[in-house]
Amino acid sequence: MEKVAEEIKHRLNSVMTKDLSDLHAGLITISKVIMTPDLKLAKVYISFLGNKEPAEKLIERINYRKPHIRYMLGRQLTMKYTPDLIFFFDDTMEYADKINKLLNEVKKSDDETHGKTTI
Repeated sequence: MEKVAEEIKHRLNSVMTKDLSDLHAGLITISKVIMTPDLKLAKVYISFLGNKEPAEKLIERINYRKPHIRYMLGRQLTMKYTPDLIFFFDDTMEYADKINKLLNEVKKSDDETHGKTTI
């Protein structure tokens, strides 16, 4: 299952780069693919870099193109069935950035507090 997921991830990255450049979504990256045990459904997690539109709108536009994406994927796979695709926005990078900002604020506040007590 994991090998199939990695293969689909690799192939979808290629499809997204070549065939969906007209979406003007910036850099589209497939961050993770999770397959169901019967290999008929793939949950595809996507991240965007350099986009100006909300992620939900971009996912909606990608879902509109899902039949074409699935067709292009099927041409590249050697599986008996091309899995159905469900796209999700992967907000891991945004979440990590938010946590990093919070940690920096705590550190800055801590530095200021310690700085004032030592004077």
